[in-house]
Amino acid sequence: MPLSSRRRGRGAARRRRGLQLSIAPLALACLLLAGGPLLASVASPDGAGPAARAMGPLPACRYDDILTSPRAYRQWDHTLVDTILMVPRTYVPPDLVPVSEAGIEGSGKIRLVMIDDLKAMADAARQAGAGIGVQSAYRSYEQQVKTFQGYVARDGRAEALKFSARPGHSEHQLGVAIDFRSESGGSPFEGDWGETKAGQWMAANAWKYGFVMSYPKGKRSVTCYVYESWHFRYLGRDLAKAVHDSGLTVREYLWANYTTAIVPPPSGEPLPTYAPTEQPSPSPGPSESPAASPGPSPTTAHSPAPSPSAAPSPPLEPSAEPSPSAPPPPGGGLVGGVAPGVAAATIAGLATLAAAVLLLLLRRGRFGAVL
Repeated sequence: MPLSSRRRGRGAARRRRGLQLSIAPLALACLLLAGGPLLASVASPDGAGPAARAMGPLPACRYDDILTSPRAYRQWDHTLVDTILMVPRTYVPPDLVPVSEAGIEGSGKIRLVMIDDLKAMADAARQAGAGIGVQSAYRSYEQQVKTFQGYVARDGRAEALKFSARPGHSEHQLGVAIDFRSESGGSPFEGDWGETKAGQWMAANAWKYGFVMSYPKGKRSVTCYVYESWHFRYLGRDLAKAVHDSGLTVREYLWANYTTAIVPPPSGEPLPTYAPTEQPSPSPGPSESPAASPGPSPTTAHSPAPSPSAAPSPPLEPSAEPSPSAPPPPGGGLVGGVAPGVAAATIAGLATLAAAVLLLLLRRGRFGAVL
């Protein structure tokens, strides 16, 4: 080969390598920009899994039936239910066990994941002279229907909604909420249990063991329920500490960090005639006292959940079953209901594919022809 031809070949090769070196940083920058949102969603504030940006500001208190997201059984600590968001009728945690396994007074069932921390908390409260017991724990969808309808019959719907959740909207159905009482007995629903020694100890120390008061005093505008000094939800120690340190309520914190359900503006349409359920609450008025009028008393309403063996085995994950008036299951997406994680992963994948094609063209020396 003539010397001039060899020089031209070496010069072309050098130009191709130089072009490759100049393009590579650009491709890498594209990958980082596209994959940044995905990488940012990998770690949550408490290291428990992907965190989500709030899907807009916290919705004002109202009543709706929108399937919450996330709602998988394994996401028990991130699942938000309130007066708007719900889980389906088929949501039955697969690992319910008697509260007695935690060595605590009372009856009912809770999820196995919280047994150890419940035992540790009960032991600590007992040692502090502020022993606690369980008034009620897990309640099925069907139990919530009976409970709420009983309160509606006794106090009227408007009053019942202040302290009782409609079916599917109760934290008790998640299997990680407990209504506590004093170990010595007595109903926590009479008077202010928060002023008892056990109630005061729980308010000050429960978060250290993974439990957070869901409906604290003076927070009805954001929790959508009246003050309930006895109602605590288990979040796990790390997440409970994060919620406690933030100064936010459980509803505010989960909405801001984990909830991906899309809550549309209120439509103004009336709710279905059935009513939801939740636990009894502090006496909104004289008629709220269990003995004031006929109807289910708090103790009766919070009877232990039926044994799982009496019901068919639940699926591994709850199926999507919104009420007849509920919109299609929301995906918690950025555009068109696409979840943030899915959107970020799609962008990153497309950027990777584009970079791979570009480098392949450069390696084959066809970049100049393509341009």
